[in-house]
Amino acid sequence: MSETSGWSTPVAPGPAGGGPVPARGVPRADPLAAVVTVLGGVLGILQLLLSWTSVAPSVGLPIEGGVTGWNVFRSAQAAASLSVSSAVSAYSVVGVGVAGGAVVLLGLALLTPVDHRPLGAVALLLSLGMVAAAVWWLARAHSLLGRSLGQVFSVAGPGWYLFLVAGLVGVGGAAKALAG
Repeated sequence: MSETSGWSTPVAPGPAGGGPVPARGVPRADPLAAVVTVLGGVLGILQLLLSWTSVAPSVGLPIEGGVTGWNVFRSAQAAASLSVSSAVSAYSVVGVGVAGGAVVLLGLALLTPVDHRPLGAVALLLSLGMVAAAVWWLARAHSLLGRSLGQVFSVAGPGWYLFLVAGLVGVGGAAKALAG
């Protein structure tokens, strides 16, 4: 049996001698949101470690082991003093890795029985930042890598693709956490 308070919120009868207690669902873990969110974060971290391309951007020669996301960051960081665009490019690569680490931790927190909306909101903001970094690189591919976007995709390695999709996967997990 439930009563209705003056606020038109359903309330459950309270313990003996107490007033009514608002009826609320018990928070539960959200394993699906956690798995998808953690996956997005792991992809963001892995892009730093895996090859973005096996061809040197400026000279077009093959490179043994490829150019990892960390190598891209270090190269762009060296040029960062030349322009704001280079600085944004450099720190967007490492930013996706750092945001990925934070998204992993937020995803793991989704396994606890707490309100997931604040966690999902923070994960969503970080994931949207990861998406913005990917869009920046897509829009500036020619000036950053010295190749057209088609040429970039023709020699791209797994790290490049992980860089592009990490934020999108994180957005999916965060949206699931927000939806409940």
